[in-house]
Amino acid sequence: MNRSAAEKKMNAMRRDYFILSLASLCALLATFLIASSELSFQTKLTAFVLIVLTFAASCAAVYFAERNLFFSAPDEKQSDSVFGAEIESKLLALEEANQFFGASLKPADMFRLIASRINEIIPYTACAFYLADEKKENLQVKYVNGESLKKFVGIEINSHTGLPGRVFQSGQPQIDERLADEKNGVFAESFKNLNSAIAIPLFNGENCFGVFALYGEKKNFNQDSLRLLEAVGSRIAPLFLSSQALETSLTSALTDALTNLPNERAFFLVLENQIAESQRFREQRPLTILAIDIRNFGEHNRRFGHATGDRLLLFAADRIKSQLRQMDFLARLRDDEFLVVLPTASVETAREIIERVEKAFVINSFEISGEEKIHLQLSFGAASFGQDGETANQLLQHASLKKRQAKLQDKENKILWFPKQYVN
Repeated sequence: MNRSAAEKKMNAMRRDYFILSLASLCALLATFLIASSELSFQTKLTAFVLIVLTFAASCAAVYFAERNLFFSAPDEKQSDSVFGAEIESKLLALEEANQFFGASLKPADMFRLIASRINEIIPYTACAFYLADEKKENLQVKYVNGESLKKFVGIEINSHTGLPGRVFQSGQPQIDERLADEKNGVFAESFKNLNSAIAIPLFNGENCFGVFALYGEKKNFNQDSLRLLEAVGSRIAPLFLSSQALETSLTSALTDALTNLPNERAFFLVLENQIAESQRFREQRPLTILAIDIRNFGEHNRRFGHATGDRLLLFAADRIKSQLRQMDFLARLRDDEFLVVLPTASVETAREIIERVEKAFVINSFEISGEEKIHLQLSFGAASFGQDGETANQLLQHASLKKRQAKLQDKENKILWFPKQYVN
């Protein structure tokens, strides 16, 4: 029991004892006065009964007051310890998640796990995780749980906007019982049925990297909710950090550093998956891959320098990708070689895509400098599942062979052939 609580109890006890002593004195004085009076016996008897009942009521009142004081109101330390034990028991699942899944779950899966566990501790209608950008200027809605906020995923807000912005800037958990900024903002529709929120900052050491927010349809968050969520924050921050580190490492392992396209390893992962689908549904699910490279890339690289060569590769990657379908998968193999997976694409569909890409390079020239431009040409090779092979290596070998043949054919078209008798 802390000092202030003990003083309050002592003062309450003194007050009750004073009331009981005063009641006893009054009862004695009243009894003496009535006994000395000339009232009838019947009147004196009635007065004595009233005095006894009044004194008994006073004693009972003091008794129950003392009982409530000692047994009904736990002291602050006791209350805190019960509250802490409750938190620890309910957050045990998060502690286990940190221990067993810390660096093995992707961020989206980790968020779902966290959202599910927190809902058992603090019921909510929707929740969201906001991630700060490198400059700390914006917060991106990375993940949400709840139908009302699904359209909100991927949106960036200013790091000073709304409850998440206030929490991010102050570094302190807060409650918002109106959501005025959110309801009057661009995405007001998403918050139409939400009327209260509670949010906490997430820290990596002293660096605040994001905000976790809970939203409710009613004003059902209070200071106890704030304390609970604050305790949650210290546990979920390491989970988010470890899962983000996993995603970064996976992205680096599957991404080409120059073009930011998927690399050869990612290409084979996707191709194997698509081949499995085509094997299951042979007639209904055709599959074609493309092998592409830039004609005379080595010459351009030597003539204009490697910096220009890098820009040329970025230009080519962007032009190729702009003409592919949304479901198509473009990857960079090495140097100037690109690979494309065309799911559900027949030979005819692949030919149409090749024509679109070629046209894009005819229309768009590559700027070497302010005064010099060149039109790039590509070599293509295609291979279709079933017709040209049924494994990833078979398809890639066939597409590469077709690409080399296209190069040779192009060279042959530029050579003047003469009958044998005129050669000498």
